[in-house]
Amino acid sequence: MIASLVACELALRSFGCDHLFRREHQSAAFLSTNPYWGVWHFANDRVEHGKSCFDAHYETNDYGMKSPAVRPGAKSIALLGDSFVEGFGNDNEHSVDAVMRQLLAGRYDVLNFGVSGGFTTIDEVVLYDDFVRYFHPALAVLFFSNYNDLEENLDPAKSRYIDRDLRLVYPRPRSFEEVVAAVRAPRAAAAARRADRRLCLGRLYRVAEKAIRLESQMLFNLRWDFRDELARPYLAEEDADMRRSWAIVETALGRIRDVAAADATTFVVVDIADPYQLDPNWLRLASVRSRVALDPTHPNRRLGEICQKLGIAYYDMYPDAKQHLESNRLRFPYLSFSCDRHYSRDGQELMGNLVTRYLEENRLLR
Repeated sequence: MIASLVACELALRSFGCDHLFRREHQSAAFLSTNPYWGVWHFANDRVEHGKSCFDAHYETNDYGMKSPAVRPGAKSIALLGDSFVEGFGNDNEHSVDAVMRQLLAGRYDVLNFGVSGGFTTIDEVVLYDDFVRYFHPALAVLFFSNYNDLEENLDPAKSRYIDRDLRLVYPRPRSFEEVVAAVRAPRAAAAARRADRRLCLGRLYRVAEKAIRLESQMLFNLRWDFRDELARPYLAEEDADMRRSWAIVETALGRIRDVAAADATTFVVVDIADPYQLDPNWLRLASVRSRVALDPTHPNRRLGEICQKLGIAYYDMYPDAKQHLESNRLRFPYLSFSCDRHYSRDGQELMGNLVTRYLEENRLLR
């Protein structure tokens, strides 16, 4: 038996173990360190990114946005958000900005300022004040992600932008040209990829186990991810950390509102329908694990109350997304990829359709 296992291991290595069992591949780094708001994309870049359930091609423009080139003089809509807005796992033409651009038939440039890499509400304040405002958008739409924003607002690294007393202390550039120079800085030489020293048979086992588990989730409509931090935003009784995170949200949104108003930009907040929030099985099983019933609408109501207090237009995507799932009898993974919680092409398309409809119905497009 040992001899057979050794023979299998050697055979797998001879065929290229790294290539056969790589769960994720990316042709190059997509994110660059930014001295103002933490991370941003390399400008004029092309990257291939793949996992078992998607194969995406990303392209950035001259300013590092995952969007086409900016048209001088065109009216624009700026989209702010995390990896859901960036379109993680989706080609440029299938991301939310492309969907909105097509629906608006060229009336507006839709500029995608979404970025992955732990991006959250307080990062979006810095991005908006130091970068986005200089594009003079007619409309700025901030997409809020319940789990990502509330948990990542508490990251100790965010203290470089907001202190314990909720004072905004983020770095300010001397000019727009200074920021653009940082965005267009050349890519540094990539470090050599470290060889994976794990046994090929062990990696084969892990790949097979994950494949079986994902197929089981598809079959039984389950999502087996019960981390405490995922459930915490849906607890009606907030702990001290959640209360502080909501205070950061209110401070951040108030600052963007003021900067946008000074530039005659209409500011809108959209609460994205969280993939966990949309999954009744996850809600039910996570409630059992938490020993208290989770409320899928709690963070949406809290965000709505903050926006009402600040006088900010607010769209809650959850009711419309939930109705879409029910009317189309969609099952797991609903609007997400089967191997990743981010929105698939269907999710991006629905988000773009719903947000555009909200903007038109409320006469925010003028």
